[in-house]
Amino acid sequence: MKNLKYIIGLFCIVSITLVSCEKEFDAPPTTAIPTGNVVTIAELRAMHTPGSTVEITEELSIQGVIIADESTGNLYKESYIEDATGGINLRFISSTGLYIGDSVRVYLKGSKLLRYNQMMQVDSLHPDNNITKIATLKYKTPQIVTVNDILYNLEDFQGELIQLNSVRFIEGGQGKTYADAENLASVTRVLQDINGNQIDVRTSGYANFASDTIPSGVGTFIGVMAQYNSGAQLLVRNPNELNMNGEAPIVKDFNDQSLTSGGWTVQHVTGPSFTEWGIFAATNSAAKISCYNSSTSMGEVSESWLISPSLNLTNAATPSVNFRNVVRYGTIPQLQVMVSTDYDGVSNPNTATWTDLTSLAIWDTDINSWSTWTSSGDLDLTPYLSANTFVAFKHVGVNTSGVGTWELDDITIVN
Repeated sequence: MKNLKYIIGLFCIVSITLVSCEKEFDAPPTTAIPTGNVVTIAELRAMHTPGSTVEITEELSIQGVIIADESTGNLYKESYIEDATGGINLRFISSTGLYIGDSVRVYLKGSKLLRYNQMMQVDSLHPDNNITKIATLKYKTPQIVTVNDILYNLEDFQGELIQLNSVRFIEGGQGKTYADAENLASVTRVLQDINGNQIDVRTSGYANFASDTIPSGVGTFIGVMAQYNSGAQLLVRNPNELNMNGEAPIVKDFNDQSLTSGGWTVQHVTGPSFTEWGIFAATNSAAKISCYNSSTSMGEVSESWLISPSLNLTNAATPSVNFRNVVRYGTIPQLQVMVSTDYDGVSNPNTATWTDLTSLAIWDTDINSWSTWTSSGDLDLTPYLSANTFVAFKHVGVNTSGVGTWELDDITIVN
């Protein structure tokens, strides 16, 4: 019995000792990221000295919303942030846990402000030591802009979320992918608006949508505006944001040096062969028309038509035609643009009824230069909704001196 009491007592002593000696682990310390003076992104960009790298040594921060992240693989160790004054590229030393819609504060001390191929960026950021996440799901609404808005104001739109309407990939419908996923190579595709203005879209071969086929239709593009040297480069955040399923416009750019490809026709009604529509391909590919006779230095009486294929506009909302034109030597005779809903597509066009839209277009008037290409503007085709609409360019030669030579290019019909 005495031995039993001793054993029980010893057990109690050991138990108490073990409990009292159990290690208490300290909670990991929480790093408080300083704030310092909060400046706008526009103010931060203004701190950069051209041609240099600026080491940020002050207690500064910016605050904004993440508008592009690494989740699709199109970006690596980087994000884009935007506030009410502008946007900028954030470059990190490692991958981050940032997502589109995160409202964050970026502590800048110790980072570098520089331009990489003209793209402004904050470099050498640490995801844990420089970023304070304030809120989530604070999505930014993209600015609706045009291609020309961006091309003529690269600095103003750098690093910002933009939306382009009524654009298409010029390689759409050809089975092309966003990038080269097999070789993990980045690829540039080109967006074009209804006026023929173009802008690059750059996609990484590491993007999880690199092997996806680019859209074939016309519609809305949403992405981030970046810059590479002197040119704009749009970045796709997620291809699901692209609503480009509308019917693609008919574009006749003559790059194949053919007048009749794509279902277009030439109807030469009267006049010598040199007064017929032709292709000018010395410095560019464009349709060319003139009635000038070099042997007489006069114009020849003639009539020649360049006619589109039949257009089904029955379901079109706001159909239009747009083209570029240039004239040299003289503006007589005036090139005409016509539209018909009862032409049969093969006969003499004078057998059909045509409406003259010439006065609605903007025409080049500088007869001294081939470089003054002029956009016609959008000519409304809404009054001509039918299953058999034709657009034509008519040239009627005259027997007079001072006749001009017209060229047409980038005819775009939105149907």
